[in-house]
Amino acid sequence: MTHGRATVMKIILAVSVMAATVQPLCGQSAEYAREVVCRLSAGDMYGRSCAHRGDSVAAAYIASQLSAIGVKPLADGYMQRYTTDIYSIDGHCSLTIDGRRLKPYDEFRIVPVHTLSSKLLDRSPWQREDGGVLFVAVPELSMQVPITPDEGFSSHWYVQVLSSAVAANPGRIEQHITLTRHRDYSTQNVVGYMEGESDSLVVFTAHYDHLGMMGDSVCFHGAHDNASGVATVLSVARQLAASGTKPRYTAVFMLFSGEEAGLQGSRYAVEHPLIDFDRTRLVVNLDLLCGGDEGIMVVNGKAPETAPFVGRMKAVNDEQHLLREIKLRDNAPNSDHWWFSQRCPAIFIYTLGGRYGDYHSPRDTCDSCGIEDTIDNILRLIVSSVE
Repeated sequence: MTHGRATVMKIILAVSVMAATVQPLCGQSAEYAREVVCRLSAGDMYGRSCAHRGDSVAAAYIASQLSAIGVKPLADGYMQRYTTDIYSIDGHCSLTIDGRRLKPYDEFRIVPVHTLSSKLLDRSPWQREDGGVLFVAVPELSMQVPITPDEGFSSHWYVQVLSSAVAANPGRIEQHITLTRHRDYSTQNVVGYMEGESDSLVVFTAHYDHLGMMGDSVCFHGAHDNASGVATVLSVARQLAASGTKPRYTAVFMLFSGEEAGLQGSRYAVEHPLIDFDRTRLVVNLDLLCGGDEGIMVVNGKAPETAPFVGRMKAVNDEQHLLREIKLRDNAPNSDHWWFSQRCPAIFIYTLGGRYGDYHSPRDTCDSCGIEDTIDNILRLIVSSVE
């Protein structure tokens, strides 16, 4: 199906029965959402990337949840499959300098070469090449992100070493670092729908992938980023299903892989559409949904085409006092709403403040994620705003 940007004078986006289902399911929603977050961020999901095919394990779990809720598959077995190109950090991963073994992630990180700037090298007290690997001392380690191939470089990665963890002029380096490049790696988006009284669409999205593993010992669990968003999308589906009647508009649920590596899954979904963008009233992308003590941010909330929904959301919040604040940002390519926003009205919601683990860190775990703190109110706000 194709799209031409729709003119939306008044957005009526969800079902008349949705608000009635929110109150009875509130406590159940918090309990269910936490269960989903803990399952997706468990160690046997391997950080939901290509390590041990954790992305496929997670996708199978999400598909089983959609099926149990009563959501119909939008593709064969709920899976919209595509291929990508990515690295995994495999097996025993260690670095020892002058007899001292460094702590993976906390004292050294394996990062993409595009982070190797002249400014960083100027600040580095030392650099060393060993066994074809470049080691660069830095006063502060860069944020962990996936390593993806870049044909502009002969090497796609290097190792950052925390300068305070080693001597100023280190001697012997012993390293066991194995990176595997997965060419044409097969992954998938998980997609389903709930048929409405009309074929106009409301689309709820989230990415389920995360950073995978740093060898065998370090797992990037990704509870806040973004098991929480997946849990919220599934909770919306449960709210719709609980009514027992068709929604006024068809509800579509899309859970993407490849977000961390550059919004790859959502881009594929837009370039190989399973929905008609001309009939899509709004895409609601949910990413980073733990906590929320300080409210939410709505990215692309200032756009004319999303203004009716955002205005309704603020009115509902003013009336019901669900969240402390609703802030708005201009559009940005910082989550999976981005590609959709080029074709139809789309927003990205994330929480502000509250309990969640360190961003892109092994400490982003279920225990540190307060998904239950505000999800009931967030669900009530979304549902009430789109009715």
